[in-house]
Amino acid sequence: MNRFRICVCYVITTLLISIFVYSLISNNIQNARELKRLREEMDEIAHLVLHNSVSGHRDTSNHLSELVDTMIKKRLSGIWEDLFNLKKSLKIKQDAKGMESPEDVENSAMAAIVERVNFASDELGAKILSISAEPICPTSFLKSCLGMEFSCNPPINMLRSTMKPGNCFGFRNTGSAEVTVQLSHEILLDQILLEHIPRHQSPTGDTTSAPKDFEIIAIYGDLHEFSLGKYRFHNDPKRTSQYFTVLTSDRVGILKFRFQTNHGHPSYTCVYRIAVYGRL
Repeated sequence: MNRFRICVCYVITTLLISIFVYSLISNNIQNARELKRLREEMDEIAHLVLHNSVSGHRDTSNHLSELVDTMIKKRLSGIWEDLFNLKKSLKIKQDAKGMESPEDVENSAMAAIVERVNFASDELGAKILSISAEPICPTSFLKSCLGMEFSCNPPINMLRSTMKPGNCFGFRNTGSAEVTVQLSHEILLDQILLEHIPRHQSPTGDTTSAPKDFEIIAIYGDLHEFSLGKYRFHNDPKRTSQYFTVLTSDRVGILKFRFQTNHGHPSYTCVYRIAVYGRL
């Protein structure tokens, strides 16, 4: 009985080793075929380059482009087919959508606005020029000298798309706070976005630190300030972002935001995100 078990174990072990060796050999053979095919294609490209350089043809780049395109299409034919099927399925879903409700139309309009270029984006080159506010974190003479008073909640957070709890521009409620922003380009304004985190993302469930009343001021080339209007952020729990129509007849590259009140927090105000839309 023991001999039978030993024989069975020996046969199974031999079989497993044989399968493993076979898989290694087959993979090596497949890799060798791929390398051979790649070497042939590289030789073909080299031959084409030499042929055109000797014959003095000026359309070498065109020949190379055609050859490379052929090789890519040959290698990625499956991917082309998958992309075509995906595009076709998306078109079918779009056609099957049919008539939209007024709410869907509004959501589509909002999505179209979100896809517009935000000229107050830090990623596009917008930056903070000046701040007039009292920071939340305790400051010191050294921080004041180094310009690090707002190291805990810097105003640059307003120009970034990350919306995480605490990642905002925060300041104490000791009066109005002013932030001057240089846009990435001079534009004709038509809309400004103000956004705050929803209540369920707040660690305490409290969003009363959201700004309420604020003013937008345009600063032109000669440092002439012109008020574009006073606005109110409603801090609606069902809609955390609010768009404001702000129109200018002249292009403006610098905006000043003057935040005056919040929604009831006794100590500080947090501004999470602003976005500026317009036309060049």
